[in-house]
Amino acid sequence: MRERPSPADYLSALRLLALPILWALALAERPVALGIGLGLAGFTDVLDGPVARRTGRSTRFGSQLDSVADVLLMVSTVAWMALLRPAFFSRNAAALGVWLSIGAAALVVTWLRLGRLGDLHLYSAKAAGAVGHLFAIWLFIFEDYSAVFWAVTIGLAILASSETLLAALLRRPEEGWRGTVLTRLL
Repeated sequence: MRERPSPADYLSALRLLALPILWALALAERPVALGIGLGLAGFTDVLDGPVARRTGRSTRFGSQLDSVADVLLMVSTVAWMALLRPAFFSRNAAALGVWLSIGAAALVVTWLRLGRLGDLHLYSAKAAGAVGHLFAIWLFIFEDYSAVFWAVTIGLAILASSETLLAALLRRPEEGWRGTVLTRLL
């Protein structure tokens, strides 16, 4: 029997539907509007998990939809940085490259092991996503940024991608896996 979509699934779908609008804003070189739109899209990411748990309607489809929306929004955000904030992007290309390489490796390993994107929802990824959204919004709206804020952002992103890769390599990721790699390995 097919699962009925939950209210949280609609929030994840809304994030996916926002992508073409956000791309239009980026291509029209409207970084402030893009930053605001990214904030709204990020808010759907914050809400979907609690809504699923509160309504008792957490679905496998929803978990996977959330992961797809997260990956597409993250990759798009990096592309928007390259397009709209090229000086930031070129100054930080090495760190971004390290993060994207580890993240891509994690995606490939989970795809090979599961035949789809993984949906681990690790705490490190949640923290990195939240801080990353805030940093990107700030960068698009104000263009200037704090070196400390950037260091924390990229550090969390690399940590989360590394933990996801480690989880995918050491264990068969289970549906909706939460927590940290260490809590699962011990």
